[in-house]
Amino acid sequence: MAPRPADAPFPGNAEAFGALMVIIEKVPRLEASLLQAVAGHPGLRRGGSTGNFLDALGAIPGLAAGLKDADDEAAAGRILEWLVKLAQQVRAIDEAERWRPVPSRPCPRCGCYFLRVQEDARGQPGPGVRCFGHLPSGEPCRAAWASLAEIAQDLERAETADLDG
Repeated sequence: MAPRPADAPFPGNAEAFGALMVIIEKVPRLEASLLQAVAGHPGLRRGGSTGNFLDALGAIPGLAAGLKDADDEAAAGRILEWLVKLAQQVRAIDEAERWRPVPSRPCPRCGCYFLRVQEDARGQPGPGVRCFGHLPSGEPCRAAWASLAEIAQDLERAETADLDG
């Protein structure tokens, strides 16, 4: 069998493969970390087989339930959410929401420049616009519009009100 040439394309989906490798590496590490926190030792290192990966993944909820600190439980949950989001962001899976900045347009509600438009799988503007900024009180803005056209109308109304007032 001849080796693959250096310039040969990756066989399969390189993005999906990269996400899978990260997940396969992180799940046993999370299990060992939880074992260390619960039992005081990380346990025996598992091999890299699919069965061992699934065993490690299956052990995580029980170990997380044994944690005494709510912050540690939250940290384990954030790691798992990050791994799920990593898989969802793979274009072949495309289950994650993508938000692209709207340049040079302030939010009509809070005045910040943290407006984002939702993108579809092809990178085209999607159905929604949202503000990811904060009000002066420190609370999230939570302003949302159905489309860029709708926010343009709100911006025009705000500019007209500033000129009149």
